[in-house]
Amino acid sequence: MLSELTSDVIETMLVNQYFGRLGCAAENRILIEPVMYYYDGHFIYGLTRQGTKTQLLHKNPNVAFEIDEAVGQGSWRSVVIEGVYEELLGDDRDDALFFLRQRKIPVFADERFGYPGVEAPVGHKVVYPVVYRIRIVSKTGRCYQRSLDFHQIVEDHTA
Repeated sequence: MLSELTSDVIETMLVNQYFGRLGCAAENRILIEPVMYYYDGHFIYGLTRQGTKTQLLHKNPNVAFEIDEAVGQGSWRSVVIEGVYEELLGDDRDDALFFLRQRKIPVFADERFGYPGVEAPVGHKVVYPVVYRIRIVSKTGRCYQRSLDFHQIVEDHTA
């Protein structure tokens, strides 16, 4: 049975996960990419490198963001956000980097990104990340329950 997620379950999923999919479109091209993220209750924060995704986002900042998880055998739940991409600079950028680091987003183990005051390993070029946030316009959540025990699984997960 397909049903809506409550706002509490949506918030819990967004806070507890750190991996999602960012969808964008411009110039007759659609792109969906996996991203690591941090959710502060108001915005989705992330980082990336300059490339195809950022080029499309500069042309059309309207995005979709999705997270999902399998819950038991044959059951799932998903949250979809519609929002607006915003690149961050200055203090906003520094604050977002602080929260992303606190969340221990795994991408920070990747040598391709560098930060002020951190030298690149010998022979490597430092690439400073594009730090962004998604201003949330709407959030929806759905779940598919295969059996009656699904509600207990959801309650156990949010407790």
